[in-house]
Amino acid sequence: MLKPILASIALVGLLAACSPGDAELDGDLEINGMDPAFWGAKVVRAENKTTIAVLGERDIVGELPVKSKAEKATILTSKTPNGDFVMTLTQGDCEDGLGEREYHWSVVASWNGETLKGCAAPVKAAAPAAPAATPPAAPPAAPPAG
Repeated sequence: MLKPILASIALVGLLAACSPGDAELDGDLEINGMDPAFWGAKVVRAENKTTIAVLGERDIVGELPVKSKAEKATILTSKTPNGDFVMTLTQGDCEDGLGEREYHWSVVASWNGETLKGCAAPVKAAAPAAPAATPPAAPPAAPPAG
């Protein structure tokens, strides 16, 4: 009798650890920033990778990030050949300095001894293509003259 109750309590605790907004970090992400230099990261789940780009440096490809929780933030850690790329995400409106996009996550990333600041947003799946229009049916043939 005690085991089912303990299992239920554990399940409730696990569900409470993830906020509804936190779930959007489980998909593909686009992260952009301009502090201290223009930088970005893309998490692409279908390709099992995180790509990190910093202006003037070669892009680095790392593993999919592992998600963990802090008190008021979500931490995503991607292992790369150059060390761990650790992103701390806090929910709230954010501007990346370009003003071209709406973000709902602020990011502070630690990598190679540097602190990078930016914004993150889930990548929306592309809308399915509209079906090709079928050409109109040809008009009926005219009766033979005669």
